[in-house]
Amino acid sequence: MESVYITPHPRMTASHKMQLRLFSLLLLVVFSVSLIASLFFKESWLWMDEVLSYTLLEDPSLAHMNDAIVSNIDANPPLFFEFYWLLGHGVSLSPYFLRAISILLFASTIALLYRYTTRLVGTAVTNFVIFTVVVSLTYLNFLQSTQIRSYSFYLLLSCLYFFVLHKLIRNPAKPILLATHLLIGLTLVMTHNFGSFYVSASLTFFAILLLWSKRRTYGLVLFSHLLIFGFWFLLWFPNFQIQSQLAKPHTWIPLPTFVSFFRTLGELLPTLSSSVEQMPSMAFLPILRVCFVVALFLYIALPRLKKGFQSVVDDDAFSFYLLAGYIAISVTGVTLIISYAYMSVFISRYQWPSSLLLLFQIVYAFNYFVPAPKLSPKLIRWLPISVIGLSAFVFHQNQKIVYFPKSILSYLPANKANYPIFFESADYYLPIHNHKIANAHFLLSWQTALAKDNATNATVDHKIIESIRDKYGVQEIVPIDEFTKYRFPHFYVVDQTSRRQIEYYVATGQVKVIRTIPVPIDGHQILECSF
Repeated sequence: MESVYITPHPRMTASHKMQLRLFSLLLLVVFSVSLIASLFFKESWLWMDEVLSYTLLEDPSLAHMNDAIVSNIDANPPLFFEFYWLLGHGVSLSPYFLRAISILLFASTIALLYRYTTRLVGTAVTNFVIFTVVVSLTYLNFLQSTQIRSYSFYLLLSCLYFFVLHKLIRNPAKPILLATHLLIGLTLVMTHNFGSFYVSASLTFFAILLLWSKRRTYGLVLFSHLLIFGFWFLLWFPNFQIQSQLAKPHTWIPLPTFVSFFRTLGELLPTLSSSVEQMPSMAFLPILRVCFVVALFLYIALPRLKKGFQSVVDDDAFSFYLLAGYIAISVTGVTLIISYAYMSVFISRYQWPSSLLLLFQIVYAFNYFVPAPKLSPKLIRWLPISVIGLSAFVFHQNQKIVYFPKSILSYLPANKANYPIFFESADYYLPIHNHKIANAHFLLSWQTALAKDNATNATVDHKIIESIRDKYGVQEIVPIDEFTKYRFPHFYVVDQTSRRQIEYYVATGQVKVIRTIPVPIDGHQILECSF
Protein backbone atom coordinates (compact mmCIF):
# COMPACT_ATOMS: atom_id res chain seq x y z
CA MET A 1 0.00 0.00 0.00
CA GLU A 2 2.76 2.39 -0.92
CA SER A 3 0.26 4.86 -2.37
CA VAL A 4 -1.75 5.16 0.82
CA TYR A 5 -0.02 7.88 2.82
CA ILE A 6 -1.61 10.23 5.28
CA THR A 7 -1.39 13.70 3.83
CA PRO A 8 -0.21 16.55 6.07
CA HIS A 9 -2.94 17.67 8.42
CA PRO A 10 -4.78 20.72 7.01
CA ARG A 11 -4.83 23.99 8.92
CA MET A 12 -7.55 23.80 11.54
CA THR A 13 -10.62 25.97 11.20
CA ALA A 14 -12.25 27.71 14.15
CA SER A 15 -14.90 24.97 14.20
CA HIS A 16 -12.27 22.23 14.34
CA LYS A 17 -10.41 24.03 17.13
CA MET A 18 -13.64 24.29 19.10
CA GLN A 19 -14.26 20.56 18.66
CA LEU A 20 -10.73 19.78 19.75
CA ARG A 21 -11.07 21.85 22.93
CA LEU A 22 -14.47 20.31 23.68
CA PHE A 23 -13.36 16.69 23.29
CA SER A 24 -10.11 17.31 25.18
CA LEU A 25 -12.17 18.65 28.07
CA LEU A 26 -14.57 15.70 27.78
CA LEU A 27 -11.71 13.22 28.10
CA LEU A 28 -10.36 15.04 31.13
CA VAL A 29 -13.77 15.19 32.82
CA VAL A 30 -14.94 11.66 31.97
CA PHE A 31 -11.84 9.87 33.22
CA SER A 32 -11.16 12.08 36.24
CA VAL A 33 -14.75 12.32 37.52
CA SER A 34 -15.61 8.66 36.90
CA LEU A 35 -12.44 7.33 38.51
CA ILE A 36 -12.55 9.70 41.49
CA ALA A 37 -16.24 8.97 42.09
CA SER A 38 -15.60 5.22 42.03
CA LEU A 39 -13.08 5.59 44.88
CA PHE A 40 -15.97 6.30 47.27
CA PHE A 41 -17.82 3.14 46.27
CA LYS A 42 -15.06 0.65 47.00
CA GLU A 43 -13.00 -0.23 50.04
CA SER A 44 -10.18 2.24 50.58
CA TRP A 45 -7.43 -0.30 51.27
CA LEU A 46 -3.87 0.81 50.71
CA TRP A 47 -1.90 -2.10 49.32
CA MET A 48 1.73 -2.79 50.23
CA ASP A 49 3.50 -0.23 47.99
CA GLU A 50 0.92 2.43 48.78
CA VAL A 51 1.49 1.91 52.50
CA LEU A 52 5.17 2.57 51.90
CA SER A 53 4.34 5.75 49.99
CA TYR A 54 1.88 6.89 52.64
CA THR A 55 4.36 6.20 55.45
CA LEU A 56 6.87 8.47 53.73
CA LEU A 57 4.31 11.19 52.90
CA GLU A 58 3.07 11.31 56.51
CA ASP A 59 6.58 12.16 57.69
CA PRO A 60 6.46 15.68 59.21
CA SER A 61 10.00 16.37 57.98
CA LEU A 62 10.76 16.60 54.26
CA ALA A 63 14.47 16.06 54.93
CA HIS A 64 13.81 12.96 57.03
CA MET A 65 11.48 11.60 54.34
CA ASN A 66 14.22 11.94 51.73
CA ASP A 67 16.65 10.18 54.05
CA ALA A 68 14.15 7.35 54.54
CA ILE A 69 13.69 6.99 50.77
CA VAL A 70 17.39 6.33 50.33
CA SER A 71 17.36 3.77 53.13
CA ASN A 72 15.50 1.23 50.93
CA ILE A 73 11.88 2.18 51.67
CA ASP A 74 11.65 3.16 48.01
CA ALA A 75 13.96 2.47 45.09
CA ASN A 76 13.50 5.67 43.06
CA PRO A 77 14.57 9.32 43.24
CA PRO A 78 12.44 11.58 45.47
CA LEU A 79 10.79 14.05 43.05
CA PHE A 80 7.36 12.39 43.16
CA PHE A 81 7.43 12.16 46.96
CA GLU A 82 8.49 15.78 47.34
CA PHE A 83 5.66 16.91 45.05
CA TYR A 84 3.01 14.85 46.87
CA TRP A 85 4.49 15.73 50.28
CA LEU A 86 3.97 19.43 49.55
CA LEU A 87 0.41 18.76 48.36
CA GLY A 88 -0.36 16.49 51.30
CA HIS A 89 0.94 18.80 53.99
CA GLY A 90 -0.35 21.89 52.21
CA VAL A 91 -3.86 20.59 51.44
CA SER A 92 -4.68 17.13 52.83
CA LEU A 93 -3.06 13.79 53.58
CA SER A 94 -6.33 11.96 53.00
CA PRO A 95 -5.73 8.87 50.84
CA TYR A 96 -8.78 9.91 48.79
CA PHE A 97 -7.20 13.28 48.03
CA LEU A 98 -3.81 11.79 47.12
CA ARG A 99 -5.40 9.16 44.89
CA ALA A 100 -7.52 11.89 43.27
CA ILE A 101 -4.31 13.78 42.41
CA SER A 102 -2.97 10.67 40.67
CA ILE A 103 -6.21 10.35 38.72
CA LEU A 104 -6.14 14.00 37.66
CA LEU A 105 -2.56 13.61 36.44
CA PHE A 106 -3.55 10.54 34.42
CA ALA A 107 -6.66 12.15 32.91
CA SER A 108 -4.66 15.28 32.05
CA THR A 109 -2.09 13.11 30.26
CA ILE A 110 -4.77 11.47 28.11
CA ALA A 111 -6.35 14.84 27.28
CA LEU A 112 -2.99 16.37 26.35
CA LEU A 113 -2.03 13.41 24.17
CA TYR A 114 -5.40 13.58 22.42
CA ARG A 115 -5.06 17.31 21.79
CA TYR A 116 -1.49 17.00 20.51
CA THR A 117 -2.02 14.00 18.22
CA THR A 118 -5.34 15.19 16.78
CA ARG A 119 -3.51 18.27 15.53
CA LEU A 120 -1.30 15.84 13.62
CA VAL A 121 -3.73 13.31 12.20
CA GLY A 122 -7.40 12.38 12.16
CA THR A 123 -10.49 14.29 13.22
CA ALA A 124 -11.61 15.33 16.68
CA VAL A 125 -14.59 12.98 16.75
CA THR A 126 -12.83 9.95 15.25
CA ASN A 127 -9.84 10.26 17.56
CA PHE A 128 -12.10 10.80 20.56
CA VAL A 129 -13.78 7.47 19.85
CA ILE A 130 -10.43 5.69 19.39
CA PHE A 131 -8.99 7.23 22.56
CA THR A 132 -11.99 6.34 24.72
CA VAL A 133 -12.09 2.75 23.45
CA VAL A 134 -8.35 2.10 23.76
CA VAL A 135 -7.88 3.84 27.13
CA SER A 136 -10.94 2.27 28.75
CA LEU A 137 -10.03 -1.24 27.54
CA THR A 138 -6.44 -1.04 28.80
CA TYR A 139 -6.68 -2.50 32.30
CA LEU A 140 -3.27 -1.18 33.33
CA ASN A 141 -4.63 2.38 33.10
CA PHE A 142 -7.14 1.76 35.87
CA LEU A 143 -4.69 -0.17 38.01
CA GLN A 144 -1.92 2.44 37.99
CA SER A 145 -3.81 5.73 37.73
CA THR A 146 -5.65 5.32 41.02
CA GLN A 147 -2.74 4.67 43.37
CA ILE A 148 -0.64 6.78 45.72
CA ARG A 149 2.42 5.94 43.69
CA SER A 150 4.71 7.75 41.27
CA TYR A 151 3.26 6.24 38.09
CA SER A 152 0.70 8.89 37.08
CA PHE A 153 3.26 11.65 37.59
CA TYR A 154 5.80 9.56 35.68
CA LEU A 155 3.26 9.04 32.86
CA LEU A 156 2.56 12.77 32.51
CA LEU A 157 6.27 13.65 32.41
CA SER A 158 6.86 10.92 29.82
CA CYS A 159 4.07 12.32 27.66
CA LEU A 160 5.57 15.82 27.77
CA TYR A 161 8.98 14.32 27.05
CA PHE A 162 7.63 12.61 23.91
CA PHE A 163 6.15 15.92 22.72
CA VAL A 164 9.43 17.81 22.98
CA LEU A 165 11.31 14.93 21.32
CA HIS A 166 8.92 15.14 18.39
CA LYS A 167 9.45 18.88 17.99
CA LEU A 168 13.22 18.40 18.10
CA ILE A 169 13.06 16.18 14.99
CA ARG A 170 12.19 19.24 12.88
CA ASN A 171 14.00 21.87 14.98
CA PRO A 172 17.04 20.22 16.62
CA ALA A 173 18.90 23.50 17.18
CA LYS A 174 16.10 25.57 18.73
CA PRO A 175 17.37 26.72 22.16
CA ILE A 176 13.98 26.75 23.89
CA LEU A 177 13.30 23.16 22.79
CA LEU A 178 16.74 21.98 23.91
CA ALA A 179 16.28 23.65 27.31
CA THR A 180 12.80 22.15 27.65
CA HIS A 181 14.15 18.72 26.71
CA LEU A 182 16.84 18.99 29.36
CA LEU A 183 14.40 20.11 32.05
CA ILE A 184 11.67 17.54 31.34
CA GLY A 185 14.17 14.73 30.80
CA LEU A 186 15.84 15.47 34.12
CA THR A 187 12.51 15.55 35.99
CA LEU A 188 11.61 12.26 34.32
CA VAL A 189 14.72 10.42 35.51
CA MET A 190 14.42 12.06 38.94
CA THR A 191 10.88 10.70 39.28
CA HIS A 192 11.46 7.08 38.32
CA ASN A 193 14.67 5.22 37.54
CA PHE A 194 13.04 3.60 34.52
CA GLY A 195 12.76 7.04 32.95
CA SER A 196 16.42 6.61 32.01
CA PHE A 197 15.37 3.78 29.67
CA TYR A 198 13.22 6.22 27.68
CA VAL A 199 15.98 8.83 27.64
CA SER A 200 18.42 6.16 26.40
CA ALA A 201 16.00 5.07 23.67
CA SER A 202 15.51 8.64 22.46
CA LEU A 203 19.28 9.20 22.49
CA THR A 204 19.78 6.30 20.07
CA PHE A 205 16.88 7.57 17.92
CA PHE A 206 18.55 10.94 17.43
CA ALA A 207 21.93 9.28 16.92
CA ILE A 208 20.37 7.37 14.00
CA LEU A 209 18.88 10.61 12.66
CA LEU A 210 22.33 12.24 12.85
CA LEU A 211 23.93 9.43 10.86
CA TRP A 212 21.06 9.26 8.36
CA SER A 213 20.65 12.99 7.73
CA LYS A 214 24.27 14.17 8.23
CA ARG A 215 22.76 17.19 10.02
CA ARG A 216 25.25 18.19 12.69
CA THR A 217 22.57 20.07 14.62
CA TYR A 218 21.30 16.72 15.89
CA GLY A 219 24.51 16.61 17.87
CA LEU A 220 23.01 19.32 20.09
CA VAL A 221 20.13 17.00 20.94
CA LEU A 222 22.56 14.21 21.76
CA PHE A 223 24.49 16.61 24.00
CA SER A 224 21.23 17.50 25.78
CA HIS A 225 20.67 13.79 26.44
CA LEU A 226 24.16 13.47 27.87
CA LEU A 227 23.52 16.45 30.14
CA ILE A 228 20.42 14.70 31.52
CA PHE A 229 22.49 11.68 32.46
CA GLY A 230 25.27 13.89 33.77
CA PHE A 231 23.00 15.84 36.10
CA TRP A 232 21.34 12.60 37.25
CA PHE A 233 24.77 11.17 37.99
CA LEU A 234 25.75 14.20 40.06
CA LEU A 235 22.43 14.54 41.87
CA TRP A 236 21.44 10.93 42.50
CA PHE A 237 23.97 8.27 41.55
CA PRO A 238 25.51 7.89 45.07
CA ASN A 239 22.00 7.37 46.46
CA PHE A 240 21.15 5.01 43.60
CA GLN A 241 24.08 2.83 44.59
CA ILE A 242 22.62 2.55 48.10
CA GLN A 243 19.09 1.86 46.83
CA SER A 244 20.29 -0.79 44.38
CA GLN A 245 21.35 -2.93 47.33
CA LEU A 246 17.65 -3.60 47.90
CA ALA A 247 17.63 -6.02 44.96
CA LYS A 248 20.58 -8.06 46.23
CA PRO A 249 20.77 -11.02 46.31
CA HIS A 250 17.28 -11.24 44.78
CA THR A 251 14.94 -8.89 42.97
CA TRP A 252 11.19 -9.34 43.41
CA ILE A 253 10.52 -9.28 39.64
CA PRO A 254 10.83 -12.73 38.04
CA LEU A 255 12.75 -13.15 34.81
CA PRO A 256 10.44 -13.09 31.78
CA THR A 257 9.56 -16.30 30.03
CA PHE A 258 8.24 -16.55 26.49
CA VAL A 259 4.63 -16.38 27.67
CA SER A 260 5.14 -13.77 30.40
CA PHE A 261 7.06 -11.56 27.92
CA PHE A 262 4.04 -11.23 25.67
CA ARG A 263 1.62 -11.11 28.59
CA THR A 264 3.53 -8.18 30.09
CA LEU A 265 3.58 -6.28 26.79
CA GLY A 266 -0.06 -7.21 26.21
CA GLU A 267 -0.99 -5.29 29.36
CA LEU A 268 0.06 -2.10 27.55
CA LEU A 269 -2.58 -2.72 24.88
CA PRO A 270 -6.39 -2.80 25.01
CA THR A 271 -8.11 -6.12 25.58
CA LEU A 272 -11.70 -7.20 26.03
CA SER A 273 -10.84 -9.26 29.11
CA SER A 274 -7.52 -9.30 30.96
CA SER A 275 -8.78 -12.10 33.22
CA VAL A 276 -9.49 -14.35 30.24
CA GLU A 277 -5.96 -13.82 28.97
CA GLN A 278 -4.59 -15.13 32.25
CA MET A 279 -6.02 -18.55 31.41
CA PRO A 280 -3.35 -20.97 30.11
CA SER A 281 -5.54 -21.89 27.13
CA MET A 282 -5.76 -18.22 26.12
CA ALA A 283 -2.03 -17.42 26.37
CA PHE A 284 -1.92 -16.97 22.58
CA LEU A 285 -4.13 -13.85 22.68
CA PRO A 286 -1.51 -11.37 23.98
CA ILE A 287 1.03 -12.93 21.59
CA LEU A 288 -1.27 -12.21 18.67
CA ARG A 289 -1.98 -8.65 19.79
CA VAL A 290 1.66 -7.73 20.34
CA CYS A 291 2.83 -9.31 17.08
CA PHE A 292 0.02 -7.60 15.18
CA VAL A 293 0.96 -4.14 16.49
CA VAL A 294 4.66 -4.63 15.69
CA ALA A 295 3.87 -5.99 12.20
CA LEU A 296 1.51 -3.09 11.58
CA PHE A 297 4.22 -0.58 12.53
CA LEU A 298 6.74 -2.16 10.19
CA TYR A 299 4.18 -2.45 7.38
CA ILE A 300 3.39 1.27 7.53
CA ALA A 301 6.84 2.63 8.40
CA LEU A 302 9.22 0.73 6.11
CA PRO A 303 7.81 1.89 2.75
CA ARG A 304 7.81 5.51 3.90
CA LEU A 305 11.41 5.30 5.14
CA LYS A 306 12.47 4.46 1.59
CA LYS A 307 11.38 7.98 0.59
CA GLY A 308 14.32 9.38 2.49
CA PHE A 309 15.04 11.50 5.54
CA GLN A 310 13.38 14.69 4.32
CA SER A 311 10.12 12.84 3.69
CA VAL A 312 10.07 11.84 7.35
CA VAL A 313 10.86 15.31 8.70
CA ASP A 314 8.33 17.08 6.47
CA ASP A 315 5.44 14.93 7.75
CA ASP A 316 4.90 15.66 11.45
CA ALA A 317 2.33 12.90 11.85
CA PHE A 318 4.62 10.22 10.41
CA SER A 319 7.70 11.46 12.28
CA PHE A 320 5.81 11.11 15.56
CA TYR A 321 4.58 7.68 14.45
CA LEU A 322 8.15 6.64 13.72
CA LEU A 323 9.42 8.06 17.02
CA ALA A 324 6.64 6.34 18.98
CA GLY A 325 7.23 2.94 17.42
CA TYR A 326 11.00 3.12 17.75
CA ILE A 327 10.98 4.14 21.41
CA ALA A 328 8.35 1.56 22.40
CA ILE A 329 10.29 -1.27 20.71
CA SER A 330 13.69 -0.05 21.92
CA VAL A 331 12.62 0.29 25.55
CA THR A 332 11.24 -3.25 25.47
CA GLY A 333 14.46 -4.57 23.97
CA VAL A 334 16.72 -2.78 26.46
CA THR A 335 14.52 -3.90 29.35
CA LEU A 336 14.82 -7.50 28.22
CA ILE A 337 18.61 -7.27 27.92
CA ILE A 338 19.03 -5.63 31.35
CA SER A 339 16.72 -8.21 32.92
CA TYR A 340 18.88 -11.12 31.79
CA ALA A 341 22.27 -9.43 32.01
CA TYR A 342 21.95 -7.63 35.35
CA MET A 343 18.64 -7.50 37.21
CA SER A 344 15.07 -8.25 36.19
CA VAL A 345 13.06 -5.07 35.59
CA PHE A 346 10.58 -6.54 33.12
CA ILE A 347 7.22 -5.44 34.47
CA SER A 348 4.39 -3.64 32.69
CA ARG A 349 3.97 -0.66 34.99
CA TYR A 350 7.56 0.44 34.43
CA GLN A 351 6.76 0.54 30.70
CA TRP A 352 3.38 2.22 31.18
CA PRO A 353 4.49 5.32 29.15
CA SER A 354 4.79 3.01 26.14
CA SER A 355 1.01 2.61 26.24
CA LEU A 356 0.78 6.28 25.18
CA LEU A 357 3.05 5.58 22.23
CA LEU A 358 1.05 2.50 21.29
CA LEU A 359 -2.16 4.52 21.54
CA PHE A 360 -0.88 6.91 18.88
CA GLN A 361 0.23 3.93 16.80
CA ILE A 362 -3.39 2.77 16.77
CA VAL A 363 -4.72 6.26 15.97
CA TYR A 364 -2.28 6.69 13.08
CA ALA A 365 -2.89 3.20 11.67
CA PHE A 366 -6.66 3.71 11.75
CA ASN A 367 -6.38 6.97 9.84
CA TYR A 368 -3.90 5.34 7.47
CA PHE A 369 -6.33 2.66 6.39
CA VAL A 370 -9.70 4.35 6.95
CA PRO A 371 -10.54 7.69 5.32
CA ALA A 372 -12.01 10.32 7.63
CA PRO A 373 -15.75 9.55 7.85
CA LYS A 374 -18.38 12.19 7.26
CA LEU A 375 -20.44 12.41 10.43
CA SER A 376 -24.15 12.91 10.11
CA PRO A 377 -26.06 15.04 12.63
CA LYS A 378 -27.86 11.89 13.83
CA LEU A 379 -24.55 10.24 14.73
CA ILE A 380 -23.35 13.32 16.60
CA ARG A 381 -26.56 13.31 18.65
CA TRP A 382 -25.53 9.90 20.00
CA LEU A 383 -22.31 11.26 21.47
CA PRO A 384 -23.84 12.39 24.80
CA ILE A 385 -25.26 8.92 25.33
CA SER A 386 -21.87 7.42 24.45
CA VAL A 387 -20.14 9.68 26.97
CA ILE A 388 -22.59 8.63 29.70
CA GLY A 389 -22.00 4.97 28.83
CA LEU A 390 -18.25 5.47 28.86
CA SER A 391 -18.41 7.15 32.27
CA ALA A 392 -20.42 4.24 33.67
CA PHE A 393 -17.98 1.72 32.20
CA VAL A 394 -14.93 3.51 33.64
CA PHE A 395 -16.66 3.78 37.03
CA HIS A 396 -17.46 0.05 37.00
CA GLN A 397 -14.00 -1.03 35.85
CA ASN A 398 -12.23 0.81 38.63
CA GLN A 399 -14.74 -0.34 41.22
CA LYS A 400 -13.81 -3.95 40.42
CA ILE A 401 -10.08 -3.47 41.09
CA VAL A 402 -8.88 -5.12 44.29
CA TYR A 403 -5.77 -3.55 45.78
CA PHE A 404 -5.40 -5.90 48.74
CA PRO A 405 -6.38 -9.60 49.02
CA LYS A 406 -8.59 -9.09 52.07
CA SER A 407 -10.05 -12.63 52.18
CA ILE A 408 -7.48 -13.58 54.85
CA LEU A 409 -9.14 -11.15 57.28
CA SER A 410 -12.16 -13.42 57.70
CA TYR A 411 -9.95 -16.12 59.19
CA LEU A 412 -7.71 -14.14 61.52
CA PRO A 413 -8.11 -15.43 65.10
CA ALA A 414 -10.14 -13.19 67.40
CA ASN A 415 -9.23 -13.44 71.07
CA LYS A 416 -9.64 -11.26 74.13
CA ALA A 417 -5.94 -11.44 74.95
CA ASN A 418 -5.16 -9.78 71.60
CA TYR A 419 -2.25 -12.12 70.95
CA PRO A 420 0.26 -10.99 68.30
CA ILE A 421 -0.26 -12.30 64.78
CA PHE A 422 2.91 -12.70 62.74
CA PHE A 423 2.66 -12.40 58.97
CA GLU A 424 5.30 -13.94 56.74
CA SER A 425 4.86 -11.53 53.81
CA ALA A 426 4.91 -7.75 53.58
CA ASP A 427 1.88 -7.93 51.27
CA TYR A 428 -0.23 -8.88 54.29
CA TYR A 429 1.66 -7.24 57.12
CA LEU A 430 1.93 -3.66 55.85
CA PRO A 431 -1.74 -3.08 54.91
CA ILE A 432 -3.11 -4.87 58.00
CA HIS A 433 -0.76 -3.01 60.33
CA ASN A 434 -1.44 0.32 58.60
CA HIS A 435 -5.22 -0.07 58.84
CA LYS A 436 -4.92 -1.45 62.41
CA ILE A 437 -7.09 -4.46 61.63
CA ALA A 438 -5.20 -6.82 63.95
CA ASN A 439 -2.21 -6.94 66.31
CA ALA A 440 0.04 -7.45 63.29
CA HIS A 441 3.75 -8.23 63.65
CA PHE A 442 6.59 -9.05 61.27
CA LEU A 443 9.68 -11.09 62.15
CA LEU A 444 12.99 -9.84 60.78
CA SER A 445 15.04 -12.94 60.13
CA TRP A 446 17.66 -12.56 57.42
CA GLN A 447 18.60 -16.23 57.79
CA THR A 448 15.14 -17.45 56.83
CA ALA A 449 14.73 -14.75 54.17
CA LEU A 450 17.78 -16.26 52.44
CA ALA A 451 16.43 -19.81 52.58
CA LYS A 452 16.73 -21.51 49.18
CA ASP A 453 13.09 -22.60 49.12
CA ASN A 454 11.79 -19.18 50.16
CA ALA A 455 10.12 -16.72 47.81
CA THR A 456 12.80 -14.64 46.08
CA ASN A 457 11.17 -11.36 47.16
CA ALA A 458 11.52 -12.34 50.84
CA THR A 459 14.89 -10.60 50.98
CA VAL A 460 13.37 -7.42 49.47
CA ASP A 461 10.56 -7.51 52.04
CA HIS A 462 13.10 -7.93 54.82
CA LYS A 463 15.17 -4.90 53.80
CA ILE A 464 12.15 -2.64 53.27
CA ILE A 465 10.53 -3.50 56.58
CA GLU A 466 13.84 -3.29 58.41
CA SER A 467 14.22 0.27 57.09
CA ILE A 468 10.71 1.15 58.28
CA ARG A 469 11.62 0.01 61.78
CA ASP A 470 14.92 1.89 61.73
CA LYS A 471 13.49 5.14 60.35
CA TYR A 472 10.05 5.19 61.96
CA GLY A 473 10.48 3.07 65.09
CA VAL A 474 7.67 0.59 64.44
CA GLN A 475 7.90 -1.78 67.42
CA GLU A 476 5.66 -4.41 65.83
CA ILE A 477 8.55 -5.14 63.48
CA VAL A 478 10.58 -7.62 65.52
CA PRO A 479 14.34 -8.26 65.10
CA ILE A 480 15.35 -11.85 65.71
CA ASP A 481 17.04 -11.06 69.03
CA GLU A 482 13.72 -9.75 70.38
CA PHE A 483 11.79 -12.84 69.27
CA THR A 484 11.82 -14.48 72.72
CA LYS A 485 9.43 -16.28 75.06
CA TYR A 486 9.46 -13.27 77.39
CA ARG A 487 8.02 -10.96 74.78
CA PHE A 488 5.96 -13.51 72.84
CA PRO A 489 4.89 -16.38 75.10
CA HIS A 490 1.78 -16.93 72.95
CA PHE A 491 1.21 -15.86 69.33
CA TYR A 492 -0.28 -16.78 65.97
CA VAL A 493 1.36 -17.09 62.56
CA VAL A 494 -0.30 -16.72 59.15
CA ASP A 495 1.72 -19.43 57.46
CA GLN A 496 2.09 -19.40 53.67
CA THR A 497 3.58 -22.30 51.75
CA SER A 498 5.39 -19.85 49.46
CA ARG A 499 7.23 -18.36 52.46
CA ARG A 500 9.77 -20.07 54.68
CA GLN A 501 10.06 -18.43 58.08
CA ILE A 502 8.32 -19.99 61.05
CA GLU A 503 9.17 -23.47 59.72
CA TYR A 504 12.81 -23.01 60.72
CA TYR A 505 11.95 -22.17 64.34
CA VAL A 506 9.50 -25.05 64.58
CA ALA A 507 12.01 -27.50 63.08
CA THR A 508 14.77 -26.43 65.49
CA GLY A 509 12.49 -26.80 68.50
CA GLN A 510 12.43 -23.11 69.42
CA VAL A 511 8.72 -22.74 68.69
CA LYS A 512 5.92 -25.19 69.48
CA VAL A 513 2.76 -25.39 67.39
CA ILE A 514 -0.22 -25.69 69.74
CA ARG A 515 -2.74 -26.21 66.96
CA THR A 516 -3.21 -25.68 63.25
CA ILE A 517 -6.20 -23.69 62.04
CA PRO A 518 -7.09 -24.58 58.44
CA VAL A 519 -7.85 -21.73 56.06
CA PRO A 520 -9.79 -22.26 52.81
CA ILE A 521 -7.27 -20.16 50.86
CA ASP A 522 -4.80 -22.01 48.72
CA GLY A 523 -1.36 -22.24 50.35
CA HIS A 524 -2.46 -20.75 53.71
CA GLN A 525 -2.92 -21.96 57.27
CA ILE A 526 -2.87 -20.30 60.69
CA LEU A 527 -0.68 -21.68 63.45
CA GLU A 528 -1.24 -21.07 67.15
CA CYS A 529 2.22 -21.12 68.73
CA SER A 530 4.26 -20.69 71.89
CA PHE A 531 7.95 -20.90 72.80
